[in-house]
Amino acid sequence: MPNHPGENATVTLDDEQQALVEQIARSYAGAAPAGWLRIVSRQECSVAGDSAGIANVRVVIVETADGLEQQDYRPPRDLHRQTGDLLRGLAAASPTGVIVLLLVVDRDGSHTVTVTQDEARVLVGRRDETSSRPVHDYLERHREELTALLG
Repeated sequence: MPNHPGENATVTLDDEQQALVEQIARSYAGAAPAGWLRIVSRQECSVAGDSAGIANVRVVIVETADGLEQQDYRPPRDLHRQTGDLLRGLAAASPTGVIVLLLVVDRDGSHTVTVTQDEARVLVGRRDETSSRPVHDYLERHREELTALLG
């Protein structure tokens, strides 16, 4: 499963897992609000002790008459069970018992996914640079790139 042993190692998805992530990306795109440009999702899953569970931090960047805006994003529930099963399966196979799946979906139909072995952060209330802050601050951190995508 991991490319490198140890914490924070990148996880390689098998073909079935990759196909599910592609389905999730299409589902997210299909449910995005008018004018959307990018969806950013950080999903943390732990099967370890007190921190067992799934936590999500998701935003959507939307083009409005006033410029780019960042909004909270709630995905459709059509793949809820499959997504949870995927996350729990990846976490169970991880030596740390915790994984983070970062999914970025663009309105041109492209997406990127990164899965890493990690430690529970959002699930235990940590809201910092190692957990939710990069998603919550996504627009401000990537405004130049996102503005270029509009042109």
